[in-house]
Amino acid sequence: MDGTLVNTVECVEKWWRQLAAQHNIDADQLLHSIHGHPTYDVLCRWFPASLHTRETAQQFELDVMNDASGVHAVPGAHHVLEQLHAHQWAIVTAATETLALTRLAQVNLPLPLHLVTDKSVSRGKPHPECFQLGAQMLNISPTDAVVFEDSVNGVKAAHAAGATVVGVLTSTSKENLYGAGASYVIDDFANVSIKQQDNLIISW
Repeated sequence: MDGTLVNTVECVEKWWRQLAAQHNIDADQLLHSIHGHPTYDVLCRWFPASLHTRETAQQFELDVMNDASGVHAVPGAHHVLEQLHAHQWAIVTAATETLALTRLAQVNLPLPLHLVTDKSVSRGKPHPECFQLGAQMLNISPTDAVVFEDSVNGVKAAHAAGATVVGVLTSTSKENLYGAGASYVIDDFANVSIKQQDNLIISW
């Protein structure tokens, strides 16, 4: 969701840079490797032990969530979701449910009927469990799913699940998206078309 439907890169990077500066951590190196990972995992991997608590992660996410500056819908996202029926799409995210729903509301995107969050699975991206669960919610095989993803870990997870993966160029280079397993790469959703026939047809 974050970076795929809702572009929060400016906002999120601002908060991580502030925290990195407080602990003398190379912010560029940090930001290069954490996209798509849960906040708690990032804190445990990169920051001092004093920050390795669920409470710290929750407070950080709350601070970021309440900051809507620089947050906007990825171009074309509104149009695409409006053409889909609620049972035809799901959001699979490493974010918490509260954060995901808040961000969608901040940019006036519809809320999903099916939502996979950090608490839904035991193993996060790049493990395919999250996309396998998303497909199960939609009552389809993962191999029949089209996944739009902007992160390397997300692309790897969707590819491992067997889905057709379309990379979205909001946070990761085209080369890295293809390298992670994306079959196609798009700038945004502006040229994505939905046709409701006997089978759902998605083109870009």
